[in-house]
Amino acid sequence: MEKKKFTITVGPSVILLVVLLIGGAFLLRTGIHKKEQSLSIEKTAVITTRIRSLGELTTACFYDEIVLNGTKKNSFSESPLGSLARDGFGKDVNDHLVIIAHGTVRAGIDLQKMDSESVRFSGDTVIVHLPNPEYLDIIVNPSDFEIFAETGKWTQQQVAKLQDSARQRLITEADYAGLKRTAYEGAMQAVGNLLAACGYTFIRFDHPAYYIPMPGAEAF
Repeated sequence: MEKKKFTITVGPSVILLVVLLIGGAFLLRTGIHKKEQSLSIEKTAVITTRIRSLGELTTACFYDEIVLNGTKKNSFSESPLGSLARDGFGKDVNDHLVIIAHGTVRAGIDLQKMDSESVRFSGDTVIVHLPNPEYLDIIVNPSDFEIFAETGKWTQQQVAKLQDSARQRLITEADYAGLKRTAYEGAMQAVGNLLAACGYTFIRFDHPAYYIPMPGAEAF
């Protein structure tokens, strides 16, 4: 029995139709992708603008009393008689000054430093990269100093020099207390609440390298 062979002939019109269908599908898909990308860029711009509008965000404050100790040779130690006493007893006669300084360190994040790369989307999740926390203000007013003990005579310049060291002492104490970490966590909470109020459910923070979240620390 002779086998029959079937040959399918495709005309030019059919080929043209297939090309148009494939091309149309490609353009439609590209158009949807571009639309989604455009929407994502728009959403990112809106979110960044809203967060930046918060400006300088204070999220932690540190209050402390700093004890400042000053010591100097008194006028007797500089005199010939004082020199003889030092040679005989081996000790200088010193003046002492103890000042109690009350100071405040205000820490937070300057959200104006955020840019277009600070907010991005991964699916339905908003990923936020916050600026590094910083000390926004270090306050030690002249009225915040209290002389606790004083022996000998001290010039205004000598007292001022000792008072100037209070600022650096406050910074050191704030660093030791982990104030910047507390400020960063406060900023996460504030920005997370803002985004949640805007209707975003899935929020994630892209932490800086030095920050290791404690278990359960992230609320979003």
